[in-house]
Amino acid sequence: MNSSRLRALIALGTLACVAPAGIAQAALPSWIHADPAHRIATIDMVAGWNPNNSALNFNGYYAGDLTIVIPVGWTVKVSFTNHDGMLPHSLLVTKAYAKAKIPPQAGVNQVAISKAYTDDPDSGLAPGQKDSFDFKATDPGTYWWFCGVPGHGLEGMHVKLRIDPAATGPAAIIAPGAEKGRP
Repeated sequence: MNSSRLRALIALGTLACVAPAGIAQAALPSWIHADPAHRIATIDMVAGWNPNNSALNFNGYYAGDLTIVIPVGWTVKVSFTNHDGMLPHSLLVTKAYAKAKIPPQAGVNQVAISKAYTDDPDSGLAPGQKDSFDFKATDPGTYWWFCGVPGHGLEGMHVKLRIDPAATGPAAIIAPGAEKGRP
């Protein structure tokens, strides 16, 4: 498959196979559910899903090695669980940061999309706690799913969110060489 065709399939959220080595993989994992008729993406995001990055991860991914693509105009419903057995975690959508500009902590003031955050994002939810939130994906661009608890984002607890006008459905793009995350 040529690279322009692969990019088109990724943008459309329709590629559901493993890409050749060195090329990002795109798929609809079990934790993203699409309702195209109602333009709703439901995402089950788990903090500390596995031991990757000392459990500072979302669904096993960290340091930007996952991009969740959502079409412009869709509603995003997020169910968040802190699966980490020791640390508090949160989830908020922030702007994308340059590596040298990642904040040591993030709260409601850093939220890039209205209503896109869990309760108490700068302190986090205790192990085993759950929360949910919904938002409308209206502004195209690249954002971060970020843990606002002090130091967690700096240690790599962030992945990407891309709101894409060319996408027709949600997708997850896994960076080449990423550790195995949640299928």
